[in-house]
Amino acid sequence: SPFLLECLKEWYSTYDDTLIQWNGAELMTRVIRNHSDSDPNREHLEIQLEPSFTFYPINSTDISRYFSEPDSTAERAQHDALFSRILNYSTTFHFWNSITSSLVPESNSLVERILNHYCLHCLDVL
Repeated sequence: SPFLLECLKEWYSTYDDTLIQWNGAELMTRVIRNHSDSDPNREHLEIQLEPSFTFYPINSTDISRYFSEPDSTAERAQHDALFSRILNYSTTFHFWNSITSSLVPESNSLVERILNHYCLHCLDVL
């Protein structure tokens, strides 16, 4: 992929182990921006842009609340709808480890459901 090749070049030339986002999502943004000047359609990079929900179905400001079991029927219904949407429309799930590393998902929380849906060993660990 021309895009991945450009990302690797950028990573090798600008890597900084103290800047996590700089080396990840921001790196891809830089590569796209740098190549947009010569080709606004980015056709030479052969990329397809996806909506943010595909990779970040829950933003960093909301993630912590999904480690807890829903308090009400209405909240449970909202978690169920979000769980279904994540399964159907997300390619990956970002747990925002810098925010949640000390949290343990409660039983029946959305995070526990996501982990147990995809992870063969998570039930034994939690």
